[in-house]
Amino acid sequence: MSLTRRGMILSAAALAVAPGVSLAADKKKPPPPAKKVFPYYDLYLSIPAAERTRFVMNYYLRLNGKPASGQGLYLVRPGGARTLLAQAPDGRITRMPTLAELRDGVIEADEHRESDRFSLAMELEPIVRLGETMPTADLAAALDQSNAAIRKKAGLIGFAVPKMEQVIFVGAGSGQALLTGGKTAPLPAFKAMPFYRPADLAGAQTLKFARAPTRALLAGKTK
Repeated sequence: MSLTRRGMILSAAALAVAPGVSLAADKKKPPPPAKKVFPYYDLYLSIPAAERTRFVMNYYLRLNGKPASGQGLYLVRPGGARTLLAQAPDGRITRMPTLAELRDGVIEADEHRESDRFSLAMELEPIVRLGETMPTADLAAALDQSNAAIRKKAGLIGFAVPKMEQVIFVGAGSGQALLTGGKTAPLPAFKAMPFYRPADLAGAQTLKFARAPTRALLAGKTK
């Protein structure tokens, strides 16, 4: 079975640089280029390593609307060499293509039912330790560094790229910011996920959650 591009889908993570790409089974079409399956990953890799130490671009595979893991997803190079793109339990692809593989590779998958539907969502995530308590300084630094990188690449992307203004915490339940002087302020929520926007919480030093988030997402401003 090959994977083919079937339009764009939005996710909470798509508040970052771009939405993920929707994929579906279609035996009649050739396998798609890796660069189309993983949009903008080549731009991310082209950022000097020293300028992306605080954020990472991740891609999550879903099968029929649920996180996919252990799926036979392969990168195939000219000549037929196949490399398994392994996934974590939450669907995150842990073995991403290199720049060279993005240039000339295609994506194939093991056989599945014709009705099966795959999707890939792209997320920008801060490189921080997730916990019930998190310092705001590391989160703000991740936002600043990602925005600096986006500004440099915006012309290559070719559309209006949103500014990263907040961090959304998946699975945290609720949260509050600890301010100077011992004061606290509840964190607002987006689709039941608390988020931290530095511009709205000047003086916040630490965030405290009902439970440790499973993921943190860099995002543009939500309403």
